[in-house]
Amino acid sequence: MIKLRTNERVLLFILIFLNLALLSFSISSLSISYDEAKIYYESSGFLHNVITFSTRVFGQNDYALRLPFLFIHSLNTILIYKISKPMLRKQIDRMICATLYMYLPGVLASATVVNEAGFIIFLTLLFIFFEQNKMPLKGVFTLIATLFLSESFINLYIAVLLFGLYKKDKNCKISGVIFCLLWFYMQGIETYGKPKGHFIDALGVFAAVFSPLVFLCFIYSAYRIWIKEEKNLLWFISITAFFFALGLSMRQKLSLELFLPYCVIFMPLIVKVMLNSYRVRLPMFRTKHKIAAVLILSTLFLNSLASIFHTFLYLFLDKPQSHFAYKYDVAKELSDRLKKFGISSVKTSKELALRLKFYGISSGDEYELNKFKKQNCENKAIRIVKFKKMIDRYYICKIK
Repeated sequence: MIKLRTNERVLLFILIFLNLALLSFSISSLSISYDEAKIYYESSGFLHNVITFSTRVFGQNDYALRLPFLFIHSLNTILIYKISKPMLRKQIDRMICATLYMYLPGVLASATVVNEAGFIIFLTLLFIFFEQNKMPLKGVFTLIATLFLSESFINLYIAVLLFGLYKKDKNCKISGVIFCLLWFYMQGIETYGKPKGHFIDALGVFAAVFSPLVFLCFIYSAYRIWIKEEKNLLWFISITAFFFALGLSMRQKLSLELFLPYCVIFMPLIVKVMLNSYRVRLPMFRTKHKIAAVLILSTLFLNSLASIFHTFLYLFLDKPQSHFAYKYDVAKELSDRLKKFGISSVKTSKELALRLKFYGISSGDEYELNKFKKQNCENKAIRIVKFKKMIDRYYICKIK
């Protein structure tokens, strides 16, 4: 289905391998979060089945927990490269596109954290690939699969309907209507809460996922295509999700992970618009564009570094708990220290107990683990230190 020429395949493989190596380094400093532990131990859905299968095969550790998301991330990069071919004729342009996509902060996060974003991106890109290559039946089967994965695919169904209306494509119009109706039948319509604006918060999340200047490129590219260029299915998918997210955020706080996967795949069109804007100008008039490119890539580079080498940010924080990755930290190191004390079970908070369970520390009544010293008890301090800076401290007390 997906064929690449040998030189393209080798180069793309090298780029993906380097990206996976950096992501593996990032995973080495992550612990299972409480939300991930709930999916692992208390859920019964798709993500639970994926991660429990992986840990059964490869062992109960952080790499096995996150391996499915690294794998789907690699497939998504290949698909991004493939669907960019009709939009980016030069191989170097497609390589730039795939590389930029891989290092978007939001994409890096989706490749290392237990979440459904990678699978949403995969099925969406697969559907676009089938549409580009005139494979309507495979496209319909892909849409059927989406009904059972995530409620967020309503973005895709509405985009397909709008694209069908724009292109006067009967198959897309019918598919869009049918799958919208099926979604409403299966999910229903739910609104909640008093009207309250979270518009600025939503923009902030989008800026963080893309990196601020790349997000401005996203808005510029979307607007330019809207007013001047031919609009394809990818444009409709990303813009539908973006406007839905912003529109609904004016009323209520949203789970933006339901919309972001459809926006990060806009990268081929961003690269197309930006490179076309650069190349239509004579060399003597490209200075401003070169400066802009350096600034955009520099901010993306810094944001990507912060995502991958997030542990080093503790050096610059007065309060480690304010670190964006703090909830994915501490548990693994804490379990290792407990095992060194010969402790295999503790009494602690529900959240921490579930996280420690993944690393072989069960709930028990002989020892109590707290953030503060317990009175009338000989407390042993456990300090979690990184780069000679204390990240957290717990006290272990023998109560029996």
